[in-house]
Amino acid sequence: MTDAIKNILIDYHALIELPIQWGDMDSANHVNNVMYARYSESARIAYLERLEKEKPLNFSNDVGPILAELNILYKIPLSYPDVVYLGTKVIALPDEYSYIMETLIVSKKYEKIACKATARMVSYDYNKKQKAPTPEWMRIKIEETEKRLF
Repeated sequence: MTDAIKNILIDYHALIELPIQWGDMDSANHVNNVMYARYSESARIAYLERLEKEKPLNFSNDVGPILAELNILYKIPLSYPDVVYLGTKVIALPDEYSYIMETLIVSKKYEKIACKATARMVSYDYNKKQKAPTPEWMRIKIEETEKRLF
């Protein structure tokens, strides 16, 4: 990762690197829009896994995140070959049920932000099939990670 990219992602956590695959592109010869959503999903999961280091994420029988809303601001098109760097942070805890995550996707080739994805995550009880308060341990870990915010 270059210094320029490190500076762009300086306030972001759970940094990951993903190579763009040929199959990520569409007939317009650039990365298909849906791939940005998938890349940001990978970044959000990396952030959440970092919070819970002791065991892998498994929300099928517990309270865990569910995506409620996703907004993607596209800045530059990506294409194969390239590598993207992703960083994620929580930018708000608006209520007891949700948190807002922001992901930057940065092109190695251009050393620029390719897009910014903002996701509203809701804590969800997968047994009861309804929203649930965000677990206290998780709120504490987010606050520790995002010290400058809270």
